[in-house]
Amino acid sequence: MQPQSSVWLSTLEDFDRQITKGDAVTGAVAVAAVCAACAVSVLRMVLEISSRKKDSEGHAERLRQLLDAAKIEAGHLRQAADDDRAAYAAYLEASRLPRGSESERAERHRAMQTALAHATEVPLGAVRSAVQAMELCAEAAEFVRGEVAADVGGAAALLNGAVQAILNSVDANLLRMDDGKFASQKRDLEERTGHFAELVRVRLRTTAQTEKGGRPLL
Repeated sequence: MQPQSSVWLSTLEDFDRQITKGDAVTGAVAVAAVCAACAVSVLRMVLEISSRKKDSEGHAERLRQLLDAAKIEAGHLRQAADDDRAAYAAYLEASRLPRGSESERAERHRAMQTALAHATEVPLGAVRSAVQAMELCAEAAEFVRGEVAADVGGAAALLNGAVQAILNSVDANLLRMDDGKFASQKRDLEERTGHFAELVRVRLRTTAQTEKGGRPLL
């Protein structure tokens, strides 16, 4: 199978065409990673706007740190979109190995398990970056004020959805693996995702109630 070109060199229309035509390697994980990377871009936009506001002077340094951290996670997610396609292509190649003899079947199985492990590590890495970005959203929710606060919640929601989409694929991989070494990592990431999703919700709602002059409503 020919190496896949980066999704980031495509237009949105081209990327959509790759998905719908069924190129065999562009699936939910790649799409979710792209969505997550764009969600982090929304967070970065909010942080940039907030850093320019007069009332952000007391938080300027922390906002800059959050921006730098968000840029790193966005880079990881962008790379994950391409890496997942390459990892699945490698798994497909392994599945096409000869299986006429017992030794060939054993070698094919080993190759498929190795490729499947990598095809599981890549999406789990994307989930880690998405969860880390959700943590950044939770921290940003303490500083952000005004209309753009809703975009922090939107970014967190997009990240949460991307995590769930990717973990669906991880679940499918785990069922085909000979060992469960990734299961504990998946559980930990699921717990962290839920924690930060709720933390963002609570902090944004508290901020909104405070801005209205009312008592924080949790």
